Amino acid sequence: MKDKPLTLKVRTLETAAFAPFGQVLCWRPKDHVRRNFAASLFSDRAGAKPNLRVQRTQPTALPHHVTLIERHRHSSQMFAPLSGDPFFVVVFPSDKNGSPLLKDGRAFRAGGDQAINYNVDVWHHSFMAAERPGTFLMLRWEDGMPADEEFLELKAPIRIEG
Repeated sequence: MKDKPLTLKVRTLETAAFAPFGQVLCWRPKDHVRRNFAASLFSDRAGAKPNLRVQRTQPTALPHHVTLIERHRHSSQMFAPLSGDPFFVVVFPSDKNGSPLLKDGRAFRAGGDQAINYNVDVWHHSFMAAERPGTFLMLRWEDGMPADEEFLELKAPIRIEG
């Protein structure tokens, strides 16, 4: 008998639920407050430079099967939707040896008025627009070396569903 594939159900992105993985940055029309140090931006390599990138991505339909995840061991990574559209976030904690704990993964739907900042060493799927093509601002420190990012192909896909 074949094992049932791992499935993660998408939940609404909330600050407390995302806290083990990073920070949620929110802005809403009623919020006219300046928030200094809203995210834990980090790099542990003196030669790495901040890479502020604008990237457009097509929407991802659910269910979606995750087959490749990534992490950044030396830098935080922030995503903010410039287009103001919702997006999906899929994250996995690391064990003490740095391997992803797939069964402890989470899938979130972020609103267009939210951004996320991944902590160092958090495994995650690449970002995904939810309904329409999305334009995102990304910030990560890079020095052009392979250690900028690490990819892991999963032995079995993980199903993400709404």
